[in-house]
Amino acid sequence: MKILSMSTATNNLSVALNEDSKIIAEKNEYDARNHSSHLDPLIDQILKEHNLKLAEIDRFAVAIGPGSYTGLRIGVTTVKMFASILHKDVVGISTLQALAASCAEEGTLIVAGIDARNDNYFAGAYINKENDWGPECVIPDGHYHIDTLLSAVEEYCADNNLENVIYVGTGFEKQEEAIRKTNIPFSFATEKQNVVHAGLIGKLALNAKPDDPDQLLPNYLRRTQAEIDWHKKTGEAYKPDSNYVEEV
Repeated sequence: MKILSMSTATNNLSVALNEDSKIIAEKNEYDARNHSSHLDPLIDQILKEHNLKLAEIDRFAVAIGPGSYTGLRIGVTTVKMFASILHKDVVGISTLQALAASCAEEGTLIVAGIDARNDNYFAGAYINKENDWGPECVIPDGHYHIDTLLSAVEEYCADNNLENVIYVGTGFEKQEEAIRKTNIPFSFATEKQNVVHAGLIGKLALNAKPDDPDQLLPNYLRRTQAEIDWHKKTGEAYKPDSNYVEEV
């Protein structure tokens, strides 16, 4: 199965081509600032370098969040369009699961997170088990204050006799003092692991259940400022993302 995967969730843009579980090619633009103009050329480069047409791709995969609001919409909209027009499978993958997938350690709690500023994180925790679908989520993806997140980490490790934690993603190094207070041995992931890689998204998508292209939406994990302002202005209850976008 040929899988074309991408991440526009963070400042780093990533596009990959997988053949089943093998990563055939991956292109990354680090600290990119304009995914809307750079995504299509990267896709085109990968296809041309491997003598493929878009119609020959069997499945499309994308990081659906958390991440940049604008970035997520670019990636999700792109794969929805490809899948709908070409009648192909599409799979949305958690950005945090993709980060966790860069860590192969077993018997270790993998805390994946994206700095949301002011000591807050988009984060979740994962465990590698013997399966074909990637790391399993054991602390749900969410929007956490660092104190709440570390309390959840302490509780899970105590309940499951885990004695090692690895933190992968962005912004955890500045929390080193707070992390040390948990008294659980820990390490920080490498610079390469801290970047979302499309090739790993493709691997996770191989055995994942396909999504309905019309129902695939970004998973922001918190309300956008535009939604909050809309709610204050109209007094209407929050609606599904698709309804909100349609009204705006």
